[in-house]
Amino acid sequence: MAERSEFGLALGGGFMHGFAHLGVLGVLEEHGLRPGWLAGTSAGAIAAAFTAFGISASDSEAALAELGWGAMTRAHPFTQFGFATNEGLEDILVGALGDVRIEESQIPLGVVATEINTGNRILLERGPVATAVRASCCVPGLYAPVEIDGRLLVDGALVENVPARAVREMGAPLVVAVGFGLALPFQPVESWRQVMSNAFDIAVNSQMRFEILAEADVLIDPNVDGMSKARARDREGIIEAGRQRAEEALPALEELLKKEEGGAVSRWMSAVKERLVRPER
Repeated sequence: MAERSEFGLALGGGFMHGFAHLGVLGVLEEHGLRPGWLAGTSAGAIAAAFTAFGISASDSEAALAELGWGAMTRAHPFTQFGFATNEGLEDILVGALGDVRIEESQIPLGVVATEINTGNRILLERGPVATAVRASCCVPGLYAPVEIDGRLLVDGALVENVPARAVREMGAPLVVAVGFGLALPFQPVESWRQVMSNAFDIAVNSQMRFEILAEADVLIDPNVDGMSKARARDREGIIEAGRQRAEEALPALEELLKKEEGGAVSRWMSAVKERLVRPER
């Protein structure tokens, strides 16, 4: 079993595709691979928070069974900042974890958000977990920004969708990152949600995908192609996609953690790079 302090885990954003994190985390649990650091952005911040406070992947899945746009959204008088709030997500997190603070987590936790007035990346490592995660998941324009310490914060995907750099800054000597939707092309749009989803992917992942490869020692890229990131209908398939890719990455993970030189890491990362250039079908 790997010691808790040996690697950090960076969990990326992706709306409902974030359920793939639970599949990855389940495989890591089964093989005794417990991260020593956790950082999450947007949907990844949700999974990171549950894991940091000792909630298993299966229990996290049960706690998030009702998670969706409707459960997250609360009506809000229209302002110049947004049409609604995502306070419902905060309610879900408090209900599952309690009114806990980031600094109380069992595993050091960082949550990435964006300061909308400056464009700065904000790595939250203190304060109420539920509020920090809600800020990281705050879709700008749709949801009004979340105010923390006088700063207006929105979705961390705008600045670091897969927080490999953040988890390394937290002290992790080895970084395992989980991201999806990194490859091109994009899905044809059929609704405003898909327009918004593609817009995020184009703005965020197209330019950052190779930066993520440079930061991460191992990148796990669940194949969620064709599965909805706007609705929960494909949840089981998304979780299974996370499990499958994590199982495939295990030889590289084990080689990395044992500090061996067998070539598994190199072969795995070469395969990931190939998928980013020539997406799976």
